[in-house]
Amino acid sequence: MFIYTGQLQWQRYAVDELFVVVLPNGPVRVGDTVYLYSQWTVDSKGFKKPKWFQHQTVEKLTRDDNGDDTFSLSHGYYSWEIQSQQSYQKISITMSKASGYQSIMSLERTYQPKGEVSTDSARIWTGSLDWPQYATNEPFITIVPEGFGAGKPVLAFWQWTVNADGKPNFPCILKGVQQADTPSEASLKFTFADYYTMTCTWDEKTENLAIHMQEPQKHGQDIGPFDLAALVEFHSDDINPPGFPGENAELKVYYPRVEPALSRIQTPMPFPPTLVETLTHTASFVDQAGYLAKYAVDRYHTLDKSYHALIKQIDDLNSQIRELTGKVNGLAVDSDNEKKEINSLQKKLAQSLDVASNKEAELTQQVQDLQKTLAQDKTHDVEDHKALDVAHEQIQKEQEARAKLEKQVVMLQFALSDSGRRIMQLQANASELVQEISDLRGQLDVEKAHNADLKTQTSDLKAKVAVLESDAVTMKKTLADTTEGLEQARVDADDKDKIIEGLEDGMVAIKKDRDAKNKAFKDLQKSTSTTIQELEDQIAKLKGGSWQLPDESFFPHGQTFPSELQQVIDESMDMLKSALGKNS
Repeated sequence: MFIYTGQLQWQRYAVDELFVVVLPNGPVRVGDTVYLYSQWTVDSKGFKKPKWFQHQTVEKLTRDDNGDDTFSLSHGYYSWEIQSQQSYQKISITMSKASGYQSIMSLERTYQPKGEVSTDSARIWTGSLDWPQYATNEPFITIVPEGFGAGKPVLAFWQWTVNADGKPNFPCILKGVQQADTPSEASLKFTFADYYTMTCTWDEKTENLAIHMQEPQKHGQDIGPFDLAALVEFHSDDINPPGFPGENAELKVYYPRVEPALSRIQTPMPFPPTLVETLTHTASFVDQAGYLAKYAVDRYHTLDKSYHALIKQIDDLNSQIRELTGKVNGLAVDSDNEKKEINSLQKKLAQSLDVASNKEAELTQQVQDLQKTLAQDKTHDVEDHKALDVAHEQIQKEQEARAKLEKQVVMLQFALSDSGRRIMQLQANASELVQEISDLRGQLDVEKAHNADLKTQTSDLKAKVAVLESDAVTMKKTLADTTEGLEQARVDADDKDKIIEGLEDGMVAIKKDRDAKNKAFKDLQKSTSTTIQELEDQIAKLKGGSWQLPDESFFPHGQTFPSELQQVIDESMDMLKSALGKNS
């Protein structure tokens, strides 16, 4: 059991009020009960200091990487979410309501068990405390976390309205161990002390707890009685875990396979001797099968991703090939056009060269003719010089045009050479891409084959896991049936023990009754024997004394004692003796 204390904060309704939270089982599980105790400073109706005690059920539980738990409690008007901190050394409580307002409070652990813990029932009492000067109608809670018994812990929590230093709503904790007095039939007394000494009296019938609170050498008074708020049964002998609330859900159901997916093993196997060990080994095999199935599924997903990545890579490469092929085709067209243009230019150049050569030859001939004419005449005029200059200019222009055409031809040859190199490079790249696509397709075929094998293995493993899980369910059902049988046997044994105890008690009572009757019979036998002896003595005296009735006519023939009466007396005596002899 863990006990936490802090202060409740909730708008104007709770300001610095004592807040106690109890986790009966320590670290919680789904279905556990959590107890909360505090008071409102003032409630919604204006009443001051109303106390409240709640027991909530853990509904949801999550655990973070640090090992701390976060759990929510069943919702009423308020919602509670509690987070453990530092391995349950502290808890953080978020209190909220539907409108969205929330308050976060931190509580410290003030009690945890030490050593071997008793499984006796724990009890929690709550009520109000009034103490001169310091407490007026304040919350008070007492807890015996391990039940009653000398040396067992007991705790009391309350708050002062104002303490000796003037601090309001000051919490106070009293821890001690029980010093038990001699118990009576209907009550139990014990004391515990820290600064204050508490003398407690527990009423077994009403479950109330009365306390006498004594301050050392000062004031002392009776407080309470306090009502029992919770009786915590730990059920240490219960073989079943505590129950937890279920949730309704819709799901699809399927019929099991008619034929088993795996063949049954008919050879001897090393089965453990006990049910628990068998389930332990089964769980280990199921876990190993789960590991193999998970590995196969992970490997399948990895290969599937690799397969799709290769397909995408092939598609990208095909796109690049198409793009490069288009570029190669375009460059080939450009190269053909350039070749045609070069051929055309070469033809034009050849024609121009022929024309230029003819023109040059013609001009040269004209120059030579003019030079000859000049040489013959030794004189020439201005027109001749002009004609000569014009001829030289035409020759120069033709030579420049020829040089320009030759330069264009050279540039086109360079461009054609570059285009050829680019075409060869693109063709080489295309060949490499085609080879890479071929390699990738080969890898893809291998991956497809591996994928198919993995699918087969995964199906087999899933079938094995399903069979193992089915066996585990069957074994769990067998364990549940066995447990139920054991529980029923235990209940039957308890009933028979009770019957035997009742029979033994009945036998003891019968024996006592028999002894009493035997004693009474012996006394009766003794007194009867005495009476018989006295009767016999009296009869003998009567017989010996010739006793006569006053009226002799009553007995005819002068009898001294009536014969029929004598016969009846004798028969009665014989029957009485016979009965006494049988009983003895």
